[in-house]
Amino acid sequence: MRASTLARDLAAVFALLIAYATLYPLTGWRDQGLSPLAWAGTWPKVLLPVDFTFNLLAYIPLGMLLVWSCFPHLRGVLSTLVALVLGAALSFLLESLQTYLPTRVPALTDLLANSIGSLAGGVLGALLAPGLLERGMLKATTDRWVGAHTPRGLILAGLWLFAALYPQGMLFGFGGLQAVLGTVSGYPFTPAEFARVETSVTAASLFAAGSLFLVSLTRQAPRFVLMLVFVGLACAVRALSHTVLFSPEVALAWLTPGAQNGLMAGTAALLFALALPRAMLLALVLIAVTFATVVVNLAPANPYYAAIVQSLSPGRFLNFNGLTQTVAALWPFVAALYVLFALPARESR
Repeated sequence: MRASTLARDLAAVFALLIAYATLYPLTGWRDQGLSPLAWAGTWPKVLLPVDFTFNLLAYIPLGMLLVWSCFPHLRGVLSTLVALVLGAALSFLLESLQTYLPTRVPALTDLLANSIGSLAGGVLGALLAPGLLERGMLKATTDRWVGAHTPRGLILAGLWLFAALYPQGMLFGFGGLQAVLGTVSGYPFTPAEFARVETSVTAASLFAAGSLFLVSLTRQAPRFVLMLVFVGLACAVRALSHTVLFSPEVALAWLTPGAQNGLMAGTAALLFALALPRAMLLALVLIAVTFATVVVNLAPANPYYAAIVQSLSPGRFLNFNGLTQTVAALWPFVAALYVLFALPARESR
């Protein structure tokens, strides 16, 4: 039995996300005259239970994925030890690098929490591995629905859902580089024009992500039902983001007329996509991603949404917001590269 390629890909992606969140905002690097290992010999005077818990929970999925990445070559205690060592090593490296970031404070308690999280995830992953990866209904269902090819499209679809956690002026308006490049569109849009723009961006982005999800599924999978679940998850993630970052009163503030029309149009396009051959669908994904990204970068800011964002107080979610913002900005470009270089190569085999 082959080791889970999906687990390895997910473990690598998750490790990169952890690294970015830990080192955010990745600016202001300088030597502060301290040894990069000085933090390891000092126990913090104050231990914040919330920070400890968050650091522990962040590494549990990584520990599980590392154990599943080892399967079936390593199992049980050995795979759990691998998860513990790799998780602790990653945490140690990132804490040491924080020494060169004035805005970050490395701490021995963070390493301890991350190591415990890796161990807990490893134990849980080892207990679940036989049923998930070797036998059982879930394993059989996954084999029928996903197939033997590497489902990196599923990972991209998952990252798209993750990016939806970041509040944007247009629903699913990913790929905006104005904040990075310091540019602002000078073209004035009327409210009606802006609604039409949001409709087109929402529909194109939803179609692109949903199509990447669909092309990773086999014809034996209930693709219609899973597609509707994907759209529902996208809306739920958006509502959850507004509830946590703002308040429950504005949980549906993102559901503007333009967004509603875009959701309906994007869902209708995905229904049509169910009947399309894989190669044609990939070509349409590339077109949709390019169109949405160009429009997002040409459109002006949504003044109504800007007023809501001013009330945002990220607090402990500051690093998480920075991570989701970066994923949202890069997602269309990564998706386009994936379509251009990865999937066509498989099609030709």
